[in-house]
Amino acid sequence: MFNFTPEERKVILFILGLAFCGLALSNLAKAGCRIERIVCPQVQLARINLNQVTLEELTRFKCVSAKLAQAIIERRNLGKKFASLEELKEVKGIGDKRYEKLKEVFFIE
Repeated sequence: MFNFTPEERKVILFILGLAFCGLALSNLAKAGCRIERIVCPQVQLARINLNQVTLEELTRFKCVSAKLAQAIIERRNLGKKFASLEELKEVKGIGDKRYEKLKEVFFIE
């Protein structure tokens, strides 16, 4: 029916494959899957060392206000460095919900 050259067939298959991948990622993101982190550029993919993070870096996160960022830095500077992520719960303003969000962003080294 259509007389495409081998190169044209490859291009058409490539474009169809890209369209299929785009639709699949879009549907997964709408379903709330973790793929959303790849699709949404405002979400940071790299994890940050909690014992070396700066005040400016902390305030970039939506779930960390300037006041909370200051409290985290003060807790780190006044006491000892964080030994585990669980110690974040000791900071005033960090409950279980916020801790669940933050533990995906930070790590301890």
